[in-house]
Amino acid sequence: MSLSLCMIVKNEADVLGRALSDARVYADEIIVVDTGSTDGTKAVAREFTDKVYDFAWKDDFAAARNFAFSKATCEYRMWLDADDVVPLRSARAIARLMKRTDGADVIMLPYVLGTDVGGKPAFSYFRERIVKNSPDYLFVGRVHEAIALRGKVLQKNIPVYHAKPPSRSSGTRNLDIYKKMLANGEAFSPRDRYYYARELYFNGDYVAASGEFERFIADPDGYSVNKTDACLLLSRCYREGGDRQAAYLALFDSFLYGLPTGEIACEIALMYFADEKYALAAYWFERAAAAEPNREGGAFVDAEYYGFFPLVWLSVCYDKLGKTRTAYYYHCRARKLRPDHPSVIANERYFGSLDLNK
Repeated sequence: MSLSLCMIVKNEADVLGRALSDARVYADEIIVVDTGSTDGTKAVAREFTDKVYDFAWKDDFAAARNFAFSKATCEYRMWLDADDVVPLRSARAIARLMKRTDGADVIMLPYVLGTDVGGKPAFSYFRERIVKNSPDYLFVGRVHEAIALRGKVLQKNIPVYHAKPPSRSSGTRNLDIYKKMLANGEAFSPRDRYYYARELYFNGDYVAASGEFERFIADPDGYSVNKTDACLLLSRCYREGGDRQAAYLALFDSFLYGLPTGEIACEIALMYFADEKYALAAYWFERAAAAEPNREGGAFVDAEYYGFFPLVWLSVCYDKLGKTRTAYYYHCRARKLRPDHPSVIANERYFGSLDLNK
């Protein structure tokens, strides 16, 4: 099956070449839509394709992406941001995939937003990365745009990495668009509400964020994985405001939407640890260490909360409880995962100073 790679860009001259360097490995066609660059972005794009178009920016990511999709002539369309990276290994895997799509309408691939010190995916979630070239598969949403899943959905473990340079920041761009939508009286979908609350949270407006998270959670619609994440961030908002009881309750409310995630369990454990309730903290860190990440359900997954992080804290908890041998057991498990981590090295020195045979 043929594949069109579709991108929207603006002032991306420093990273666009990186995104397109291996695109010819998997894409039969490359489409780049520029939304108002003032640098050399279009010149870089033309090094890889002659299909470079202009689109007047209107504070609507879905409109821009759908314009790019409208230029596609292949059987499938794939989207990327300019600061995304498709490693050669993934590029070759996509090329193989396109030879046999098994009639899929939507192909979900992991979107890796963060890696650990060894370069392994640490924070990721599945996105609708490749879709059939059909009017049934278009983006919706002015911000945090998405394509509704329908038809035959295929999931493949072929990671795409979001690798924004450290010097870059989106600032309040997305938040400003949401505020304009509110000012214009535009109705929010549950998804809009969730992501608006997240934008408020990550821009430090915890009071406003808590109100929006509460409204989203109370809405009978909306994805359960998003409600679990909303409970986590709402708890942090309450904690920022000094209301620890409400922070605890928000975390426990997340159980209405599924089994405790590693992120939720660790958050509960950290709160108990701060309250010097070490046995309760250990209990919840153990739940986190035993949890399985919901990678297929569309949730944001922070891999640290399912392995290394709770194991290190379990070592600390059991040491606080005077159970040194149990503490050492968890230290050994953490050491196996990340032997060079500063916490592991410090704990190794600590346990080396003790007589573990007592």
